[in-house]
Amino acid sequence: MEYLMTYGWALLAIIIVIAALLYLNPFRAPELCLFQQQGFSCSEPNAQVYLDGNNIDMNVRLWNKLGKTVTIKGIACTDSQSAKFKLGDAAVKTYSVQIPTGDSADFKVADTIPCYHADGTTRISDMSLNQEFRGRLMIWYNYQDDLDPNIQHEAQANVISLIVQQ
Repeated sequence: MEYLMTYGWALLAIIIVIAALLYLNPFRAPELCLFQQQGFSCSEPNAQVYLDGNNIDMNVRLWNKLGKTVTIKGIACTDSQSAKFKLGDAAVKTYSVQIPTGDSADFKVADTIPCYHADGTTRISDMSLNQEFRGRLMIWYNYQDDLDPNIQHEAQANVISLIVQQ
């Protein structure tokens, strides 16, 4: 009887540890939104990627930490690390949103950002709920005191997020 009790408690402990690991899932990649250069932040809160019908869209809060007021001219979301979008492409949603230094702007609900494949013409529609999205957020902006507003500055962020239901 003592032998069975010892092994019973050991099996129970193993089952509890396995259940905790399955619940917490410490092996999945953390959700993040991280710009490659300093000046912008999109991790407070992290970008949210969600399924809207069959298509993938993104909500994001963009923080200006550049030290100057900027005007966001365009934003794009892609699942490719090598996409070469330009302002004016079909995959780039145009805006004219000013963000003072130290402040943020939300791009959500009516201003959601549609996500495209690397070709820039095909919306991402081959992903499902709870699948991991790995992609890139690209923004084009101008400083308030730019001499030529036609010159666009560009910043890119890596995004990892679980796809949720809208």
